[in-house]
Amino acid sequence: MTVISVNDDKSFYITQICILTVSALCLIFIYPLTQLDEALINPYYDPVTHQFLLKKDFLLEMFMHKGLKYLMMIIALITCWLWMASFKFDHLRNHRSALIYTFSGMVIATTAVSLTKRFSPHACPWDLSLYGGDQPLLALFEPLPSGINLGQCFPAGHASGGFALWSFYFFFRNSQPKVAITGLYAGAFFGAVMGWAQMMRGAHFMSHNLWSAWLVWLVLLTLYFVSNQSLSHKHPIYRN
Repeated sequence: MTVISVNDDKSFYITQICILTVSALCLIFIYPLTQLDEALINPYYDPVTHQFLLKKDFLLEMFMHKGLKYLMMIIALITCWLWMASFKFDHLRNHRSALIYTFSGMVIATTAVSLTKRFSPHACPWDLSLYGGDQPLLALFEPLPSGINLGQCFPAGHASGGFALWSFYFFFRNSQPKVAITGLYAGAFFGAVMGWAQMMRGAHFMSHNLWSAWLVWLVLLTLYFVSNQSLSHKHPIYRN
């Protein structure tokens, strides 16, 4: 078992909070000025037919959407199975806490995004009047006009499944650095790929994906802090 010094732990949290704060401020105040949301999905929209031409694309819908979603679910279930197996197999025992927290992190992070999305006023691009739909395009904190239903499309739920792989980074960073780094890169890769695929279909803007990544990271960091507080009562921690 790796023992982390209190000072190192505090430094990690301070760095993470600074990154989350700065990135949130950039997403709130700077990103909207770039108009990247529209610029990045406009090439996939046909103004003549008023449709996103790849909305029903077989590869994007069946493989990139459904296929990758099921892959992320399988990874989560395998992680849960390994946790249960750790009660029987000695070589998994030392990873028991990391496995259950990793599984829990994936579930909680994606659930947090889904719940936020459920109560969001923001609609998907393909439902916006700008792209042939009937929903208004809203600024981040703009209230929903009277008589308009919730858009329920912000942040991006599909991309959160990929970003949730960051759970491996947080909960294996102290015991298995290689697994942690793999989870870090895999989460960024799959989150980006899954998010971009939905942009091509007209389901999300880039900002939806970026906020999804932000929220997933925040949830995992919070759970990581809670898990460390729990483990600190069971194992000694060196104080510098």
